Amino acid sequence: MVNYDNIFTNKALMKMRALGLSEALVLDVYNTGASEKSNIGGFNAIKKFPGYEIGVYYNRDSRGVYKIISVWKRTRR
Repeated sequence: MVNYDNIFTNKALMKMRALGLSEALVLDVYNTGASEKSNIGGFNAIKKFPGYEIGVYYNRDSRGVYKIISVWKRTRR
C-alpha cells in the first residue's frame, strides 16, 4: 500500500505561510469544515471561527488522492 504523506500543493503551503496558518489547522478545516462543490470542479471546505473563517479548496488527483490546492482566510461579516 502506498502512503501519501503530503496532501498539500506548494501553492497551498505558500499561502498558509503567508496567512500564518498551520498544517494542523488547515487539516482541521479540511476534515470538519462544511464542504460544498466548487464551480470550477473541486470542493471547498469552510469553517467559521470567532471573527474570521478559513476556507480550503481541494480536488482529487489522477491517483484518486485528495490534494489541498489553496487556502484562504477572511474576516466574517
